[in-house]
Amino acid sequence: MEPTILSRKTLMQLHAFDVERVHFRLPDGRERDYDLVQHANAVTILPVDDLGKVHLVRQYRIGAEREMLELPAGVMDPGEQPEVTAHRELREEIGKDCGEMIRLGGFYMAAGYSSEYMHVFLALSLKDSPLDHDDDEFLTQVVLPLSEVMEMAQDGRLADGKSLSTLLLAMKELEARKLL
Repeated sequence: MEPTILSRKTLMQLHAFDVERVHFRLPDGRERDYDLVQHANAVTILPVDDLGKVHLVRQYRIGAEREMLELPAGVMDPGEQPEVTAHRELREEIGKDCGEMIRLGGFYMAAGYSSEYMHVFLALSLKDSPLDHDDDEFLTQVVLPLSEVMEMAQDGRLADGKSLSTLLLAMKELEARKLL
């Protein structure tokens, strides 16, 4: 027997996401309720400039209760294509756009309880093209050599899951372009 969603009920509608109760039939025929966070899809971008430096952002994250160093990222607007979001987020978060946007793949952020899918891009040939930050974003830009960012990912100084996943997905392309 295949797992089957039998019904959905919205429990809460919040600013960033909704919470649904999903009634589900398990493969053995039993039924059970799951709580699901319905979250818009998003993008994460690895921006590498012509000097081999990565442009990151530092910002306070309520879930970690501390500032985190992360790659630029953001939520897709309704109907927006992932690449359009990636260009917009680069401009908002680091004040740059890119001449080359390479799709690297994607992943579910936490498929056990959230619908959010993260599209991943490598941005090259960066150029100045700023947009205003979102009004609730307080970002500090940090520029580091790619080799140092990779070391930080391996030794735990970079603890953001979407940034770590993006670096992993980018390795093959970075090696092919002799950036690593």
